[in-house]
Amino acid sequence: MGRFSIAKKKERWVATWFGNLLKILVFLLIIIFFVKSIHPFLAQTKPIESKILVVEGFIPDFAIEASKSIFYEGQYELMIITGKKKLKGSYVDEYENDGLHSAATLAKIGFDTTKIKVISIGDDIRKDRTYATAQAVKQWLQKSGKSSTINVVTLGTHARRSHLLFEKALEEDFMVGIIAIEDIRFDPEKWWRSSMGVRSVIDETIAYIYARFFFYP
Repeated sequence: MGRFSIAKKKERWVATWFGNLLKILVFLLIIIFFVKSIHPFLAQTKPIESKILVVEGFIPDFAIEASKSIFYEGQYELMIITGKKKLKGSYVDEYENDGLHSAATLAKIGFDTTKIKVISIGDDIRKDRTYATAQAVKQWLQKSGKSSTINVVTLGTHARRSHLLFEKALEEDFMVGIIAIEDIRFDPEKWWRSSMGVRSVIDETIAYIYARFFFYP
């Protein structure tokens, strides 16, 4: 062919049947690893020494009960409950704020309410609410001169994201531990077998990736 031709023949490598099989096996191994490891990764528990327990107010009643046990077993001195306006029921419920609702639930099951402090964010905050509540907690801690260490209690797969966002909000002024309460609505070891488990894991995986790589305060 001449030097001004518009095409030429090239050799290229292609995978054999064994190579294609190997690629499929590697892909399946990655999927299996993700399925087996993602829930314990998200449902992180890493507490530190502290006298203050911060409870995220949105958690369900069974997690509120578990928070009570964690508080007394850990010999904490103060429980901070974070709160925001509920997305449903706020017009008919006397506790329009989920933090106040959780505090009332604790009182009903015999918790010492003198050891509770509810810290709420404004109704106008519609996004990045975990970070906003963490900032509100920081402001209160600074004004009250409280301990520089806290443990945050939340539900299951929300834990790693909560830990990250609290650390971002509290920065170097405070040390933050995290405690994940098991979500009894599905089997965490077989989360893919229920719609609740799939929604919890997939939603929190996406949310954590956003918080880790794309969220800038």
